[in-house]
Amino acid sequence: MSDPEKETGGKSKKMLFIIVGAVLVLALGGGGAWWFLLRPKAAPDAAHAPAPAKVEKEAKFIALEPFVTNVQSNDGITHYLQVKIELKVYDPKLEERIKATTPEIRSTILRILAAQQADKVSSVEVRDALAAEILSAVNAILTGRKPGSGHGEAAEEGPVAGVFFTAFVVQ
Repeated sequence: MSDPEKETGGKSKKMLFIIVGAVLVLALGGGGAWWFLLRPKAAPDAAHAPAPAKVEKEAKFIALEPFVTNVQSNDGITHYLQVKIELKVYDPKLEERIKATTPEIRSTILRILAAQQADKVSSVEVRDALAAEILSAVNAILTGRKPGSGHGEAAEEGPVAGVFFTAFVVQ
């Protein structure tokens, strides 16, 4: 008879340890959940505060009519350049000023494009320089300065933020 008593006493001790273990696991899990999810967050100090996000302005792209012009060549063959340009602006009111000065802007851009060499205009560096020159000229027109009189002024300080070629064909 002593064996059945030991078995029931041993089983109840095992069951007690399992129940106590389960209660401890649940209590620790609940405490961990409270710690990570529900506890009040301390305000970060200035040294650990994240940098404020830059306020991004919404850009507007203004498409100009396509440009087609002949370009300079060394091989005696007439080469043509066809370009589509879009101007990046942040001021929505600027579109009206650009439309009002379109003949002057187009004439200036055509003059710049016609001065290009057909064999060199295909390189990325020349296209980047061309975009920068057009940007400077357009900003000069819109601000009333003479083209090329930037006085060391950065191109991004003008009303037009960027010049983008959306098509560029040399024939």
